[in-house]
Amino acid sequence: MRSRTVVGPSALRPAWPTLVVLAGIAVLSAAPAPGAGDEQQRGVALIARAAQLENLLAPDTGRFRLRVHVKLFGLVDGTREGEVLFLAAPPSQSFEVVRFPGYMEMTGLTDGQAWRKRNVIDKPFRFHEVSQLLDVASHLRLAPGGTVRSISQQTVGGRPASCVETGPTAALWQRDIAGRAKVPEVGPWKDSRATLCFDADTGALLSADYGKELPRFEYEGQVALGAKAYPKTMRCFEGKELAVEATVVELVADSGAQTEDGFAAAAGADRWPACETPVPPSLVTKKDAGVDTYAKARRKFGTVIALAEVGTDGLIHDLAFIQAHGVLHDNVKKASKEWKYAPATCNGVPVPSEIYIAYTFMP
Repeated sequence: MRSRTVVGPSALRPAWPTLVVLAGIAVLSAAPAPGAGDEQQRGVALIARAAQLENLLAPDTGRFRLRVHVKLFGLVDGTREGEVLFLAAPPSQSFEVVRFPGYMEMTGLTDGQAWRKRNVIDKPFRFHEVSQLLDVASHLRLAPGGTVRSISQQTVGGRPASCVETGPTAALWQRDIAGRAKVPEVGPWKDSRATLCFDADTGALLSADYGKELPRFEYEGQVALGAKAYPKTMRCFEGKELAVEATVVELVADSGAQTEDGFAAAAGADRWPACETPVPPSLVTKKDAGVDTYAKARRKFGTVIALAEVGTDGLIHDLAFIQAHGVLHDNVKKASKEWKYAPATCNGVPVPSEIYIAYTFMP
C-alpha cells in the first residue's frame, strides 16, 4: 500500500506559495517543439486560464478565510476526519492549520519568512497528499523547458474537458540504481509527465494525473470568491483507491482574518526565507542501498519510490514510501540515513526542499 509510510515538506507548501504560477507558465511557453506552436499556445492558454481563475493568492483577491473538511481513507485504524483552516492577506501574509486526531501542523508566510510547526517529528504520506490536493495551482507548474506534448478532448467526472499532457513536471527527482557508484543528480526528471484536464466551460482544473506510481487528483464543483473560484469537492486517489476527500465548508472574504501580528510565526516554529525559485539541493555523499542476502534469495527486485524532505541540515527527513517492494524499502530507509546533501538555498540561505526518490534494484 502506498500509504504505509515510514515517517514527511510538509509538501513544503507553507501557505501555498506555489499558487503564484504565472512565471512558470511563461517558462512553459518559451520552447515549443518545431511544428507544434499552435498546440503549445493552446495548452499554455488553458493552463493560464485555470491559474487566473484559481490563484487565490493573487494580489487582487483580498483577505479571505478558507475552511475545508477532510477525510482520510485506507488507514490501518480506519477513516480519519479533520479540518484545514487557511487565512490569507495576499500576496505576502498567510496562515494554515491542519487538525486531525493525533496530528496538528501549522504553517505560515509573513515578512518574507516561511515557517512551520507540528506536533510530530515526521509527517505521514496521507498528509502530504492533503497538501498536494488543496494546493490546486501547484499542478499548473512546469519545469524550465517544459512543453505541451498533446491536447485531447475527454470526459472527466461527466464534464467535457480539454486535457493537456505536459512534461517535464516541476517536481525534483533523485533517481539511482543499487550498486552504481555515481552520485545521482537532483532535479526535474526529463521523462516525468502530467495530464491536466480542464473544464471546457469554466476553464477550472478537473484532474491532475502523474502516472500510475503517483497519486491522482480530481476536482469537482466551484465555490466563488469574487472573480476567483476554488473547487468545492477534491479527491486524491492511489490507483483506483480513494485516499483523501476534501470538501469546502467556507470560503469568504474576511477583512479581519488576521491582524498583522496574527500572521507571526508560532513560538518554536522552524523558519526559513520564502522563495519561489530556490537553488535545488544536491547530493554530496551517498551510501549504496545494495541488495541483502534475504532479498536476493527471494528475487526481490524493482523500483522503490519515496517522498522526502532535504532539510536545512542537509539530511533526509520525512521519508515516506509511495511504492515499496517487500524488504527493499528497508534498504533504502537505512541507506538514506547516511546520505548528505548541500541543501537548497534562497539567496544563499539554506531552505528545506521536497524531492522524490526512485531507487531501482536490478535482477
